[in-house]
Amino acid sequence: MKRLLLGVLLLGACAHPRPVLYPDDHFKSVGAPAAQTDVDECLTQAKAYLKANPAKRVAGRTARGGVFGAFMGMVFGAFTGNYARAVSEGAAVGAAAGLAHGAFEAGSPDEIQRAFTQRCLADRGYSVIGWK
Repeated sequence: MKRLLLGVLLLGACAHPRPVLYPDDHFKSVGAPAAQTDVDECLTQAKAYLKANPAKRVAGRTARGGVFGAFMGMVFGAFTGNYARAVSEGAAVGAAAGLAHGAFEAGSPDEIQRAFTQRCLADRGYSVIGWK
């Protein structure tokens, strides 16, 4: 019994969040089993999209890190009087941090996967009210 409970808990801990669909007329007309099939298909498409496009996500985070670093360099340059050096060093450090963060996060589900899945489901007539 303890092993079964542990197995259920571990399985639940590994489960990825899934969209919760609003039980509107469309949901009722297709039925819960067909709706869950559509959810599975949209999640699979979202994962395939993210797997095919990880470089875009890493590049975006790198660019945002560089801009943030340059901004912080400007602030630091205001105190030291050496704007050029502070901005260039800040941009380099920010870009490196953005690249590291982007590479680390590239394989995990994120807001893009959720947005992709929600758009896919909306295209099929569903309304997503949350994730669970």
